[in-house]
Amino acid sequence: MAPFQKKIIMGFMIAIGFFPALLLRFLNVRFLPVLVARIGHLVLEPDCYLKEEKLGLHKRFITVLCAPRCKVANQALAEYWSRHLIVVSSSWLCLTLMPLSLQRILQYDIEKYVVAIEKTAGFLNIQKLWGDRLPLLSLSQEHIARGERRLRDWGVPPGAWFVCVHSREGGYAQKDEHLHSFRSSHIESYFLAMQMITDRGGWCIRMGDPTMQKILPAKNVIDYAHNPHREDWMDLFLSARCRFFLGSASGAWLMASVFGVPVACANQIPLSSTLPFGKKDLGIPKLLWSRKDQRIVTFSEIFSFGNMRHINEYQRAEVDIVDNTSEDIRDLAEEQLERTESRAIYTNADEDLQSRFKSLMKLGHNTYGSESRIGRNFIRKYEYLLG
Repeated sequence: MAPFQKKIIMGFMIAIGFFPALLLRFLNVRFLPVLVARIGHLVLEPDCYLKEEKLGLHKRFITVLCAPRCKVANQALAEYWSRHLIVVSSSWLCLTLMPLSLQRILQYDIEKYVVAIEKTAGFLNIQKLWGDRLPLLSLSQEHIARGERRLRDWGVPPGAWFVCVHSREGGYAQKDEHLHSFRSSHIESYFLAMQMITDRGGWCIRMGDPTMQKILPAKNVIDYAHNPHREDWMDLFLSARCRFFLGSASGAWLMASVFGVPVACANQIPLSSTLPFGKKDLGIPKLLWSRKDQRIVTFSEIFSFGNMRHINEYQRAEVDIVDNTSEDIRDLAEEQLERTESRAIYTNADEDLQSRFKSLMKLGHNTYGSESRIGRNFIRKYEYLLG
């Protein structure tokens, strides 16, 4: 279908739904325009909306989320949200509701949470206000029992701890991957961290989907991305039950955060998005190499570029993107493991480095004000980039 034909159809749907929408607005109905095909949006936006509501930051609405089974990134997660929202999973019913769900007067503004391009993401302040309250979501007893049985089937012994590992690849997002390929990283660079985890007695569950590169068999490592028993509910079970989630510049790690599980995010980009969800979390960024000056670009210089979200912005700045080293990712994972075991040590010098990095972030940078931390060894190593 040609673009102009789509515009005509969309315009017609909006026109026929206008007057019914007025009535529904009067009846306090709102639709959440979530990009349900992307796991990060499906996690973060309903979570922020509901936390705002429970904190009294917006009035209570009769809230509808259209998440057709044929498009939704994780059907089990949509079902978990149905505890709090009216979730419509039927494709034909979602299509029937389209003339209403497209109406601006019925859409609750969720862009402020994460996709605001040149603004600080709203989810950070919501997380601060939420504080140490319990997460909104918890696994059902059925999923816990089924998940534990599945782990036993894979050879993971009772009581064993594990870490979920995810390195973004672009196979799932082929349509717009040309804009976001700079966010991807190589799973091989996570192997050193995985070896550290297994050497400490843990297991590693490699998350993802079958479009990803396969990894060679290794002791206490499960390539779940290529497991024949991949299921939406199991994605959530693993994310919610892991010791921590070792992630990358992708929305996958949010499946752990929404259940209150700590995350350690390597290869974060843009720099303004380095710091993850909350105070239990760690992040380290990719670096930039100036082709003109033949050197690594300082953090203050990168921050001056703003929130660089598309590959063409890096091309215009004449910089190459430098992924994290295997050692940097291992150190990040080791620090998060120490934190989960309450044995992480930070010196006064470490706290000063944290403060100096965060002082470079200004209002408008995506994760300005985050309570999470930049990786300890990473910022020690690259202190010279603080300027």
